Amino acid sequence: MVAFLTRLFPDLAESQAMRYLSLADGDALVAAGIIVSDIGMKRFFDSGLAVMEMALLNCAALAAGHPDPDSLVCAWRNISSRMDTVLPLLNDLSGNPSSSHHCFDSSIVMLRRLLNEGPRVYCEEPMSWAWQLAADRHRPRSVPYQHTRLLSRTLHDAIHAFYLQALACLPVGELRSRLHRSLLRAGYCYGPFDPVSNIIINTIWYDAAFPPAKTLDLDIIGTESLHRMENRSVYGLASFLCTRYHFFTFQQAVRCLLEADANLVVADINFDSAVSLLGCGPNTSVKDGFLAAAKAACHPNPDAQVKLLTSCKAMLGSAMSPLQGSKKLSSQDVQRLAALLCPEPPSGETTALTLPTLKGYRHAHLADVHTRISKKVNALLNAYEQMPNGDPKFELHMICGVNDRVSCSSSGPPPRGCYPTHRSHVNFMATPKSPCGDGVPILFFAEISYGYQDTSFCWPLPFPLPCAAQIRCLHCEFMGTRIVHPVEMDFRGGELEFAKMACRKYPYDDDFDNMDIVNNRFSLAESIYHGAKEDSLYDDLDGHKIEERDLSSMSIKAQMLWLTKYV
Repeated sequence: MVAFLTRLFPDLAESQAMRYLSLADGDALVAAGIIVSDIGMKRFFDSGLAVMEMALLNCAALAAGHPDPDSLVCAWRNISSRMDTVLPLLNDLSGNPSSSHHCFDSSIVMLRRLLNEGPRVYCEEPMSWAWQLAADRHRPRSVPYQHTRLLSRTLHDAIHAFYLQALACLPVGELRSRLHRSLLRAGYCYGPFDPVSNIIINTIWYDAAFPPAKTLDLDIIGTESLHRMENRSVYGLASFLCTRYHFFTFQQAVRCLLEADANLVVADINFDSAVSLLGCGPNTSVKDGFLAAAKAACHPNPDAQVKLLTSCKAMLGSAMSPLQGSKKLSSQDVQRLAALLCPEPPSGETTALTLPTLKGYRHAHLADVHTRISKKVNALLNAYEQMPNGDPKFELHMICGVNDRVSCSSSGPPPRGCYPTHRSHVNFMATPKSPCGDGVPILFFAEISYGYQDTSFCWPLPFPLPCAAQIRCLHCEFMGTRIVHPVEMDFRGGELEFAKMACRKYPYDDDFDNMDIVNNRFSLAESIYHGAKEDSLYDDLDGHKIEERDLSSMSIKAQMLWLTKYV
């Protein structure tokens, strides 16, 4: 049961799973329902196969030492589409067998037949019925058990989904040449609009108001830098609410943000109201809330951003229409928004650069990694699907996530002998070429192999839902990388590796378990300080380096107090 829960929830420790099982009287599905409620995964059951896969049961059977896990999984699959027949049989068996031996025996015979038969042809029913039955068994708890860290991770992952949507909305030319820099510098998801619109507005404004001295054309956005921006947005959002309402704790702020899909206008019921609607009014103004958010998020120019966020609704007016519905913006849309947000942009010329022209060992290493990943992704995309004339059906929009450490446990470059098993997991977006599509980018997952027998592949994905269950990957979670993985395709670090770990057969040379993954993921995935390798690129473009304090060893509360300085 512990293996079942820790396989289902990426950040759950064994001790926490035991506590939830205790609260659920040993019912694993009821415990899962309590966890879903506690960590704010309100779209958990909208994830389809993501939460219904038989891999969960397989891992549980392996961890328990079941003599034939495959047969157990097959039996559950057999009856998953026959519950109308199975439930009455179970009701018969739960009664007093002495009252009706014939009924009791016939029910056993029928149930055995159903378990041993194969599933219906072309029928692969989900396990939704099991969760529905568990919901009926779910009893209110007398002792609440809340994990701020688990709740915060749900918000982190939800905000990553918003950044992916924002990247898909930006035009490829501006995104590759300029906007990748302003997004990673100041493209926060807090503001007076929905999170995706806020990211776009903050990104376009910062590029117009604080243009770089040099532009750098890239088709890959720094994974660690993007994670850092997402993490800072979490602190900015929470600091806004905690500053507006002093009785809010960090945990309460995060839960409120999850319920509101990180939309401050929804989370703060008094945001647009001159009269308090909460019984007790806010302690500070919206302007003070945005100033606290900007400082907590380490914005390069907090005062300028506050001025923007408190006036951009009036400045934009009807120009906001292109942002509605997460549609892809055109170059003209970006220019129009930039002119409205920054009517008097600074004057000055910019120099166009390419990554190989930047000097220094670190830049040379980044250029090598970017070039290698970009070539592989373009080759996969060109071979994935063709138009009737033989041309590739898709063209690359932007590479938006890379884990270059799949199948290797060390943090340095993979050793030469490791290349036959070394792989990368990549998320990228590609746009269907006309007339095959409407120009809206599609999200892809790619597994890139560097072995002698190249087994690389790519696969299209739906954009992830915020606050929903995830397809898990042992390698990406260990590295703290937010990569979206496919349901339909098997990949390195998926079901097979989790099954090995359940059997205590570790996929790396170094022995480690679920707790090692949880701890390593937290330490890598929640960093907010300026230290990613990709950041050095933007220091050179801006002509200066931003010095920031390393907050990685501080608690959440201490970080918030230091960053906001009690604004």
